[in-house]
Amino acid sequence: MAKVQHHKLPFLPPTEEIIPSLSMITDAYHAVGELKGRMIRDVINPNLIVGPLLNKEAVASSKIEGTQTSVDEVLRYEARERDGDDPDMLEVLNYRQAIHHSVDFLKIKPSGEHLIKNLHRQLLSSVRGKERDPGSYRRVPVHLGKPGSALDEALYIPPEPEKIMPLMKNWVEYVHQNEGDIILKTAISHYQFEAIHPFMDGNGRVGRLLIPILLYEQGLIPYPYFYISEYFELHRGEYYRALRGVDRERDWNSWVRFFLIAVKETAVHMQAKVESMYDLYSNAKEVSIRINSQYAQLFVDMLFEKPVISAQEVTKRLEQPSKQTLYNLIAKFEAEGVIKEITGQKRNKVYAFEGLLEIIR
Repeated sequence: MAKVQHHKLPFLPPTEEIIPSLSMITDAYHAVGELKGRMIRDVINPNLIVGPLLNKEAVASSKIEGTQTSVDEVLRYEARERDGDDPDMLEVLNYRQAIHHSVDFLKIKPSGEHLIKNLHRQLLSSVRGKERDPGSYRRVPVHLGKPGSALDEALYIPPEPEKIMPLMKNWVEYVHQNEGDIILKTAISHYQFEAIHPFMDGNGRVGRLLIPILLYEQGLIPYPYFYISEYFELHRGEYYRALRGVDRERDWNSWVRFFLIAVKETAVHMQAKVESMYDLYSNAKEVSIRINSQYAQLFVDMLFEKPVISAQEVTKRLEQPSKQTLYNLIAKFEAEGVIKEITGQKRNKVYAFEGLLEIIR
């Protein structure tokens, strides 16, 4: 039997010359800067639009792994107070929770192996891969290929387990180097993490999650909501070809070009979403003024946090002594066409903020 040829992965930074197009780098930074500017306007609390954007990224990243769910389905699942443990839904919710965890973590210390292991543990909690040692680096060799493929059919054989710790130490050192272009370093570090393949399962989910976290940590975006996974999902073949090109030929330039386009297109797409959310918020605010209730504005803010929400949760969150007052409030927003009841039931009603759902689908 032929000896297994593990990929001999060099340390970072790459020794190969990487010459990205200046115009592509400029376009990427311009688009990200425009997005950041739109996010920190004073018209609305930015936290109200972060949640919907995180849901979109969480769904897109999980879809690359084969999870078949949508933003609508996840939000409805939550509104039903998680009626049963659906692994697909939990995987998306874990991703979203991991983002929030990373923000809290980075307030205390910089990103590193501790954060990465925590994220892995969180992402795999109660879902696919939970039995594969979440939060710990793999201790056995693995190979990547089509499901059920033999070793000799492998598309890629990651480095041996004993190489993981030095490679990850180098990865962290590279990420935190002061010199170097931030987006370029993020592109290179994403490839390197996927090539190291440090865990038994969930490497793709963790690797994609690290992209917005690194951009956030470096100050390029005000919150790690950047849903680049949607671009990767829409261009999945090109995404994997570009990564494999670095494996086989150390073709960094093709990968960096792909990544810069992904960053620019994602930022432009998100700008349009954010503008639409601002317009929607303004319209909903006008409705709240017409309704003339002390709880109307709070209700609008709640809808941006939870675009699918049960009547029961509304009564819990607004803490009004009279439930009937809140039921009347819900009825007024429904009459205005802001929300729509989606169960058809007389009891345990659930309402959808269709305007927001249309934007984030």
